This record gives sequence, structure tokens and C-alpha cells, in this order.
Amino acid sequence: MMTVYTLYVVRTTETWWNQPDETSMFSFGEFYSLTADKINYSVWELFIFIVLGSMGGFIGALFNFLNERLSLWRKKALVHPRSRTIEALTISLAMSCVAYGAPLFWNKCIIRPIESPKDAWSNQERELIEQLVSFQCKPNEYNEVASLFFTDSDTAIKQLFHFREIGENDQHTFSAGALFLFWSLYTAMACITYGLAVPSGLFVPSLLSGAAMGRFCGHVLHKLDGSSGTFADSGTYALVGAAAGLGGMARMTISLAVILLEATGDMQYVLPLMLALMAARFVGNMFNAGLYDIHIKLKRIPFLEGDLPIDALDAELTAGHVMSSGCVTMQPMMRVGALQSILSSCDHDCFPVVDPQRGDILVGTILRRTICVLLKHQAWFPEDAMHCDDDLDMSKANLAKKQPSAWAWRSQKQGKSSAFPVGWDEIGQLYPRFPEIWQVRITPQERELVVDLRPYINSGAYVVHHTASVNRAYRLFRTMGLRHLPVTDLHNRVVGMITRKDMTNEQLKERVTELDTQSRQHKKYRATTTTTCSVRRPHSAREGGGGGGGGGNTDPNTL
Repeated sequence: MMTVYTLYVVRTTETWWNQPDETSMFSFGEFYSLTADKINYSVWELFIFIVLGSMGGFIGALFNFLNERLSLWRKKALVHPRSRTIEALTISLAMSCVAYGAPLFWNKCIIRPIESPKDAWSNQERELIEQLVSFQCKPNEYNEVASLFFTDSDTAIKQLFHFREIGENDQHTFSAGALFLFWSLYTAMACITYGLAVPSGLFVPSLLSGAAMGRFCGHVLHKLDGSSGTFADSGTYALVGAAAGLGGMARMTISLAVILLEATGDMQYVLPLMLALMAARFVGNMFNAGLYDIHIKLKRIPFLEGDLPIDALDAELTAGHVMSSGCVTMQPMMRVGALQSILSSCDHDCFPVVDPQRGDILVGTILRRTICVLLKHQAWFPEDAMHCDDDLDMSKANLAKKQPSAWAWRSQKQGKSSAFPVGWDEIGQLYPRFPEIWQVRITPQERELVVDLRPYINSGAYVVHHTASVNRAYRLFRTMGLRHLPVTDLHNRVVGMITRKDMTNEQLKERVTELDTQSRQHKKYRATTTTTCSVRRPHSAREGGGGGGGGGNTDPNTL
């Protein structure tokens, strides 16, 4: 927040100081009412806005599909960092050529609008006219496509929003051909560019491409009925199109509506924006998910949805069904060699700590990075220097900062300075670049030393019983922001561990499918076993041939 505020103050001091029309870092400018005391659109045009939102949802779904396929190809084909760098340089060069070649291909010059005494311009409109680009044109002319490509995105969006077009009065506008050319090329460029190994985003590009689409639709409507002025100005359609383009890509409604409304500063556009965003979300969700959700899955980020999947609720899953059994555990006192071997053989981020002297009951958890920091700082001691005192205060506040090991405690009592205590403040200073186990150098003699983990154990870690419902575990992950959840039995012994990855929709649905398959196989096995065991014994009366009974032989071997 301080960085953003400082940047805002510097920019305001440098360029816009004492200008009341520039009150925010990102603004769409002021939308003027075309007629006094009336909104800039008719009520029946809300249906057109819904159609425009549906178009944005369909185009957004296609955009997300193509970008997902391209991202999957990048993950398989471009593995080496050098190839990602070459790709970024190549695409940057190609996109620059396209952005420069499109205005050359258009090669049409339009005379700049001239202010008339009857139609006075605002300061905003004068600035937008001055920012038109005279690419391959005379000084009093401008290139439509170059004015959209060669200016920054904020200025291009404002030009699409605020160049008036009412009926046949379209002198302050972009032509349909220029809008379609810019929209098609810019959307394709955004689809190809997003996912490169560069810091980038799609918020403003989606607004700009959507504004071009909306402006194009408004321009076409005005050409169909240019004399009566039935439709709203093209700037209104550009604003609704921007919302449709962004909503079709991101599939968000309330937050985007608030952001766009704050950027416009005009309450008359609340209903059109909401309708366009909801239509874009509804149509887009019929085909695929939002682009941000798609990339979360591609990166395998364990993001948990707001509600538990209905399949997991119907299957009545428990924590024991979804946990990872056979988890690696630690002990309060461990040798350096054992810690190094465990950390080198697995990539777990959290380990349950059990007490072998009390039947391996759970005493807490410890993080991988904490153990690596202890080993990096050589916080170990000889086994014969262990100080076992049940009355010793083992709390984090008293022990972790001052005496992180028994050797440190003993050395401090004896006035020695050979021990190197590691406090929580020292561990926190290493964030986010904690040492890895391969960065720790340990000699064969040091492998026999002992590390005291007790001061660094989270003794108040959340745990769940193995018979608890998966819904309860899911709520713990969602509400408490957990990453790991130990699972215990009746005697508080660790039987497994649940991570956020185990609680994702894909993992839960896969687990439900596995349990259904096992249940059907078990029922089939029981039915087969019952049929095999139910053999009917022969009746002696039937074998004796009748005649009052008594003539039959019950030994089948004599038949």
C-alpha cells in the first residue's frame, strides 16, 4: 500500500497537481449526459446489452480455450528456461511487427475533428483529440488504427469511450473497419502473449478489446438507423462491451461491476454493467471456466472452492478416506544424520512430531523450513550434553528465542558462548528465501550430533479424528487457512496427513470414484461367495425311487 501511495503522490506532483478532473490513478474519464436529465440509453436497450454480454461470454470462452491449449503446449514443449526466454523474445518481436504493420496496412487518413462554436468540447475531449496519431498522414489528419495501437491502453480506452457518435453525427469516431481490424488483431495478440515468461496481465487488455467490440456494435447500429438517433451513443456500447469482454474472460460479476462503476463515476451505468457481466458469465460458463481458474489448475495450485463438492457430501467421506497414510514423523530429539536423510528423501513441507516415550502420541508439528534453518545454523549438540528437566519451561516465548536447544541452555548456564541459539526472529528474517537441505554441508562427525526440536514444535496444531467428516476438515482448511492437517486415532496417534491438494475438487471426486469401485467389487465378491457356499444337499426320498421311502441310498458314491 505504501508503494502504491508513494507512486501516486509522485505522479500527481509531476503531472496532474491541482487538476480536479484527475482524482485517481486509473480512470475512464467523465461520461457526459447527451440529453439533460436523462440517461444515455433507453430501457429497451437493456436487451441489446444482454446480447452484447452474451457475445462477450462466447468470445471469452473461445479465448480461454485457445489460451489453455497454448499453455499446455508450452508446458510440454518449452521446458528449459532458455527456450522460454527465446519464445518471449520471438513473440515480442512478432507482436511489435504486427502492431506496426497494421496501421501501414490500413493506410487511411481521417481529418481531425474541428471544434465548432455550437458544439463546444470539454478539456477531456480536447486532450483525446491531441493524442490522435498522425501515422503516415498530414498534421491535420490521423490514422485510426495507429491511434489505437500506438497510444497507451488507458488513452485508447478513453478514445473508444468518449468519441461521440449519435445518428449520422459520426465525425468524432472510428470506422467499423478500423475497429474490427484492431479488435481481431489485439485479441489474438493478447491470447498468444498471456502465458509468456514475462510479468503480464489481462485486465486492461480485456477492457480494451471489449471496448473495441462494443464500439463496433454501436457503430453498426447507428449505421442501420442513422437518422432517428434511436440507439445510445457508441461510447455507451463501448463501456458495456468492455464489461462483457472482461467478464467473459474472468467470469466475475460483483467485483468487476464495482471496479468499472468506480472507474466511470456514473451511477446510470449500474444496470447495463451488471446485466452484461451476468450474461457473459452465464454464457461463458456453459463452455469452460474462467481464465484465472484455468491457469490455477494448470499450475496445480491447491485452491479450494467455497463449497465442498456435492459428490463428496453424498458419499459421506471421512478424513480417513482422503488422508495420505504412512506419513513421515519426527521425534522431539533427533540426530542430524536422521534429519538430513529424511529431508533428502522426501519433499514434505510439514512433519508430525510424536513422542516415543509415551506411545508415539502426537505432540505437534514442525515445518521443513524450520529444520533446514536449524541445520544451516548448526543448532546441534553432543548427545551427552542433553539436559532433561521436566520443570524446564518449554514454551516458545521463553525457550525458542533464548535457548533453542539443550546444549544452548547448558552453555548459557555455564557461561559458555560456543552454542548458537536460533530465535524465531532469525528464522523470520530469512523469508521467503529459506535454505534448502542440499545447501546444508554436514560432516560425518556432525551427523552423530543431536538437534532439539522441542522449542520449534507447533504444539497447538489443528488435528482431526480419522472418523470426522470430510466436510469438517474442508471447513478447517477454508476458514483457518491451513496447509496441513494431521489425522489421529482414538489414542491420539498419527495415522495420516491431509494437505490442501487432497481437498481439491479433482482429488475428492477421484476418491469418490475409487470408493464406489471398491464398493461394487466388494458386493460382487460377496454375492459370488454366497452362491458358491449355498450347495443343495440331495434328498433320500427322490434317490430311493418312492414306494413309501426307506428304499433310498444316501451315499452318492454308490449311485
